[in-house]
Amino acid sequence: MNRQNQILSNPRLHAIRNAVVVVLCLFSLASPIKAQLNTTHLMNVARNALYFDDYVLSIQYFNMIITAKPHLYEPWFLRGEAKFFLEDYSGCEKDCSVAIDRNPFYPNSYELRGLARINLHRYDEAAEDYYKVIEFRPDNRSLWHNYVYCLIESKEIEKADSICDILIKKWSGHADTYQMKAQVALEMNDTAKAETYIDEALKINKYDFNSLFIKGGILLSHQSFADAEAIYDRAITVNPKNSGAYVNRGLSRYHQDNLRGAMNDYDYALEIDPRNFSGHYNRGLLLAYVGEDNKAIEDFDFIIRIDPNDMMAIFNRGELLLQTGRYKEAIRDYTTVIDEYPEFLYGYQQRAVAKRKMGDAKGANKDEMYVIQEQFAHKYGYVAHKKKKKPTETRKQSDNKIEDYDKLVEDESETRVYDNPYRGKVQNRNVEATLLSTIGESSRTFNEFHDTHATTLFNEAYNDAQTGNVQNAIDKLTKAIELNDTFAEAYYNRGLLRLLINENTLAIQDLSKAGELGIVGAYNIIKKNQKKMN
Repeated sequence: MNRQNQILSNPRLHAIRNAVVVVLCLFSLASPIKAQLNTTHLMNVARNALYFDDYVLSIQYFNMIITAKPHLYEPWFLRGEAKFFLEDYSGCEKDCSVAIDRNPFYPNSYELRGLARINLHRYDEAAEDYYKVIEFRPDNRSLWHNYVYCLIESKEIEKADSICDILIKKWSGHADTYQMKAQVALEMNDTAKAETYIDEALKINKYDFNSLFIKGGILLSHQSFADAEAIYDRAITVNPKNSGAYVNRGLSRYHQDNLRGAMNDYDYALEIDPRNFSGHYNRGLLLAYVGEDNKAIEDFDFIIRIDPNDMMAIFNRGELLLQTGRYKEAIRDYTTVIDEYPEFLYGYQQRAVAKRKMGDAKGANKDEMYVIQEQFAHKYGYVAHKKKKKPTETRKQSDNKIEDYDKLVEDESETRVYDNPYRGKVQNRNVEATLLSTIGESSRTFNEFHDTHATTLFNEAYNDAQTGNVQNAIDKLTKAIELNDTFAEAYYNRGLLRLLINENTLAIQDLSKAGELGIVGAYNIIKKNQKKMN
């Protein structure tokens, strides 16, 4: 089960956004007071933009305030909140850290940074943030819930277990305290204990979705498939739009040979959440089982796009490609798996079949002889072949091609749609991930010499990237940024280039800065590649 869905955010985090905006128009005051009132006015406008979900616009206003008064903690925190809603978790964490440095006694900063770190899968650091914010708000159950969640993900199971005991004493009438205790028991592989605590949670609230979901999972692990289906029926009644419940009910139906029911569940789960990894995986296996090979290949294509290192998915796709006569593609998939697992003899056997189908008798014989020699070696205890080394993750320079940039951004069909028109300015925009060759007004700063020199370096870097000299391009963009630290296009291009050579953390930081400086398309690329990192 995805415990991410259980994270409870504190409504107080957003309290600052609910303030009534008051615009002051006092034109007759002296200059020093005018400057103060202008900052106050900007804060009101920025809060207003944040309240109405125009996150990019709010960031631009907060930038002005931070430039004028960098010692204030609030604009850093609020800009971090805007970045959080744009799914720029790295940028959010950075801004919250500055806010905490400015004011270490503001609990919202720790809480927001904790949420950002959870989304970055840095659970040990998130746990530290929740421990700190709990000092300010010890009676907030949702904070304790998130704290335990982070401890579980950090594998501090015993500590999480002891805290759950404290919470049960403190909040014995709440289902989620027993639910957390059950989660800890599951981490300890004690399903009997977990079921006891989940049953306690369901006595308190028989309609608690998370408790029903966990109960269903426990029943699946016991192979009590009919009982699991009944529990997921109840869970779906409570929350009919949760894709995970349909996936798990589909699994319980599959094990009862209700293939049509299982397929309906997987289809509906993917209608709710088209990016559901487990839904595609399970449906792909089921489609293969019933002979719908081409449709199954489409599901495995999706899985491999999301996780290119899922060797089981690649092998399954190879098997399906072989069955459908796409032998060249099947050989490609078998080779990928063999390179990762050189001792996987069945992979050689299947690749030999595909090669023979293509008329490559020599290649097929070579694979078959390799298998025979390895089998004899294993039987009689000697080494037939020198073991192959796994390939490294490093890209070749020839792989850094401009046409690869389209892999760095969301496809339109996979982009989440927002009803709010302000959000739509960013999230619904169909952005192409290509290097920028021109410079916008936002990057032209005050020092004419630095600006000219930085522009020259930017143009040279663009030309280097076009010819495949990626590292040279990155080095020149770094020098350009040293000359002009508000050079948005330089951050953007350096971010794209770093993604191409798998420097993902640094790339996300660059794209975050580019978005902060006004290149809104950077946020779409951050979202896509942050998911890959996670």
